[in-house]
Amino acid sequence: MAKEEIDVKRRKLLFGFMDKLRGVPESAPVASASETAPVLAEANAAFAAGSWEAAIASYRKFLEAERENVEARQRLGECLYNLGRYIPAKVEFERIMQKNRNNNRAIVYLGLVMVRLERVQKAAVVWKLHFDPHNVPLQRELNLQIALVESAIAQEAEGDDGDGVDASKLPDPVIMAEAVERALSAKA
Repeated sequence: MAKEEIDVKRRKLLFGFMDKLRGVPESAPVASASETAPVLAEANAAFAAGSWEAAIASYRKFLEAERENVEARQRLGECLYNLGRYIPAKVEFERIMQKNRNNNRAIVYLGLVMVRLERVQKAAVVWKLHFDPHNVPLQRELNLQIALVESAIAQEAEGDDGDGVDASKLPDPVIMAEAVERALSAKA
């Protein structure tokens, strides 16, 4: 690894930690090598403009060279989610979670993917990993959705006939996803 890459990573770690303490929102991904910077700039511009297809192509190209860039992978997953490509989005968020199980943004989106795939119980399990005292409305919404799922499971357990949880008793996945998406966009 070149000295320039190490210095960039150390600086990013220090400033990222300070920004997190101050509650500064997530910034755009940064390239660690100058040859990948134009591709990333193109991807970030497409992401900001809401051009999901163009952003996906650019982030994939960028990630070929810089596979460990978590922010770029996160944005790739968000683009896929926004286009309704839930399975590939799930793969990206799971890759992030393999490296860092405390990545709140990946936790929220992985849960959203699970809800969109009508796996609300799994979404509740994932969202239990989320903790962000700086974004109370989102944290409150996630806790509410978890409670709704757990309440449905508890009610079903009272009249347990051994079949498991009846999906019709669980909260509506579309309503759940829309509520969390609203809370997520309120902070941004």
